[in-house]
Amino acid sequence: MKFFNLTGLALAAVLGVAGVQSAQAATIVQNGSFETGIPGNTPGLNFGSQFSDLNSGSGSSWDVWNGINGWTKTTGSGIEIQSNRTLSTIDAHSGQHYVELDSNSNSGMAQNIILGVGRYVLSFWYSPRDASATNGIEYAVGSLTGGYVNYHTPLAAVPGTWTKITQSFIVKTAGSYALKFTATGRNDSYGGLIDDVSVAPVPLPAAGLGLMAGLGMLGALRRRRARQTA
Repeated sequence: MKFFNLTGLALAAVLGVAGVQSAQAATIVQNGSFETGIPGNTPGLNFGSQFSDLNSGSGSSWDVWNGINGWTKTTGSGIEIQSNRTLSTIDAHSGQHYVELDSNSNSGMAQNIILGVGRYVLSFWYSPRDASATNGIEYAVGSLTGGYVNYHTPLAAVPGTWTKITQSFIVKTAGSYALKFTATGRNDSYGGLIDDVSVAPVPLPAAGLGLMAGLGMLGALRRRRARQTA
């Protein structure tokens, strides 16, 4: 009688699922922390700044672009990128740069993301410029999910402090979906700040992993029996 390693099959199934989820999480949103500009270092629209110089102390600490790596302007005057030396009240949540979508006017930005079937969580960090209704940000992933945040909705966000916003959603049809952020409120150059945007798959619960491993083992058994009776 020959034996084969069911434990190894189960482990392989679990590791395979975990590996797929980890790879998806790492690549779904491009440039979610706004640390890279646009190929060719295109100068900014307001001051002609080079993206790489925003945090260097040479020239303006912020500028506006029609698009940066991963993101494209959808409405308004453009995507304003600020650096750690722009505001005395706050630095980027991660790295040196973050976005404000009310520069010369309220603006929007988007990128297309590829999602498989499953449950996901959209998350980003938000801070209002001040305690007023001018700091609103609307966000959406296609028609799958969306919401709105300002200095008091859905929680009391504090100017100068980053607050994490999360929204879970389910994808029933795999495909490409538009991840969008749009400023709301007055066109007064005081908008909401955004950093560290991510979309990540929700890991399967242990029961789900066990079921997938069991199905993998059952398939292996069936294939072996088929070979033995052939």
